[in-house]
Amino acid sequence: TDAPDERYDGLFDKNVIIMHPKEEHMKTDFLYPSMTVKRFKTYVIDYVDVVPELDQVEWIYYLDIDILFGAPFMDLVQKLGEENNIGGNDDMVSKFYFFKHLAYQYVAQGGFMIAHRETAKKCLELWRREMDSHLEEEHDQVSLNLISRSIKEGKERSCRLTLMDQRDHISYPRRDGSLNKMMRDRSYTSLIHIRNTANDTFFGEGVHERFVTDLLMLTSEEKKQGEKLVTKSFFGYEKEHDSATL
Repeated sequence: TDAPDERYDGLFDKNVIIMHPKEEHMKTDFLYPSMTVKRFKTYVIDYVDVVPELDQVEWIYYLDIDILFGAPFMDLVQKLGEENNIGGNDDMVSKFYFFKHLAYQYVAQGGFMIAHRETAKKCLELWRREMDSHLEEEHDQVSLNLISRSIKEGKERSCRLTLMDQRDHISYPRRDGSLNKMMRDRSYTSLIHIRNTANDTFFGEGVHERFVTDLLMLTSEEKKQGEKLVTKSFFGYEKEHDSATL
């Protein structure tokens, strides 16, 4: 995060590691500023490597900030592992995994990625080079398209890009009432992509609040305590407020 440390004081326990980006990793000459952040994910292994507590981590599961868990994480890990043979071979080819994109013009959905820590750097560096070579593009999926094409044409042999079936692992709530239906049925997919830059304004006032409260099964007291922590963290002091405005 590029937010100041005080933003997160008291919000998390020791199992959450807050890291700040290095200035040299924040490329700013893209036509679309959002690509600076999208490019930053290609450094995920570099940042994991500097945290001693993560030395035993072999596989990295990356999620964009607008993707939430709707079911136990380890259940998802097991299902994806079985379906895509993740960890099932011991070759040292650089590899990373993405869900197939729903839109016909893209091959992969860049918001969720699985990367093999020991080998994936070559793939991530390749992804970053493609982004840097196409500064006019707005979406990181364009670079994944180019990598996929190079692999298929036999031009790229140092990286393996695996496309995973979405099945019922991830959902994309829209303004068609699908989010309300999830809450009504108490039935959530493992991953829920709220799509921060596209659909967040589609939901009525208070829907996000009710959704997160239901998803986390928060009691009234837990909700009040959480509101106080968030308010103090963001504004520097406690105050009475409508949590739906946060």
